[in-house]
Amino acid sequence: MQQLNSSNSSLTAPVSTENLIASSVMAVCFILGVPANIAVMVRLAGWLKGGSFTPRLMLSLAISDLLTLLSLPVWIWTLLHGWVFSLFLCKILSYLVYFGLYCSTLCVMLMSIQRYIQVLHPQEWKKLGRKGKKILVSGMWILSGVLSSYALVQRNLSKDSEGLLHCKRCYRNDVERVATLIWEIILFVILFLTLSYFYFQLYRGVNKSAFFSSNLMTRLVTRIVACFFILWVPIQISNIVLIIAVLLGNGSLLKSADSGDNIAIALTFINSCVNPFLYAFSARSLHQQTAGIENA
Repeated sequence: MQQLNSSNSSLTAPVSTENLIASSVMAVCFILGVPANIAVMVRLAGWLKGGSFTPRLMLSLAISDLLTLLSLPVWIWTLLHGWVFSLFLCKILSYLVYFGLYCSTLCVMLMSIQRYIQVLHPQEWKKLGRKGKKILVSGMWILSGVLSSYALVQRNLSKDSEGLLHCKRCYRNDVERVATLIWEIILFVILFLTLSYFYFQLYRGVNKSAFFSSNLMTRLVTRIVACFFILWVPIQISNIVLIIAVLLGNGSLLKSADSGDNIAIALTFINSCVNPFLYAFSARSLHQQTAGIENA
């Protein structure tokens, strides 16, 4: 009876504006992103027979995006009505979201490195061989799983001021909270510096390469990287504000940052939704160029 009363109260409890905005963004991402990523996976799967690396890498990106988006209905319900599932499901779903996001991040980073080497140093890229390319993709998935492991430890169930349960990160102390946020910011900075370096080096070499001038694949990857960066900046700003609030002991700032954090997190899901549409713009050129320039 107590659980029934709790469920009924969660359905009638008022929903904040921040949660309404975040849930709306997530709903759009789910409706558009899930079928789009499935369509991309089906199309790219037909291009893997030749063993080419770029479609394989983009297939990994589509899978990781889909993995991130599939749990959105649960998070939408949670934002509107609170968490009504078990602690086990809280930890597993959180881990899968982190896993998908980290894998997408590493895919984007690996794309920039691959394009730099393949366009400007094609002979070096060929030396990697089919086995080396498979190791790169497998290593990316394994590393994503390792980087996501802290979600299993930190995710827990806690009640808000209105008595509703939520699946959220729970820290033992402020030191752990600040350390986790700094770690996530450092990872983002490393990604940004890596992308900047390899694309700057690629830009310096484009005028010496007649091949690059007609390489629509590189422009496609550039769009993916640009969207990723723009959509991930808000969550990093939110992390910085949270760190400042914790260090200053400012409760009102911390509460405001926590409320806005849901919107910033929702924006990261847009990246998983946008990627398939970027593929669609250059799908035919992608297939033609990949078949002509890549040799597993």
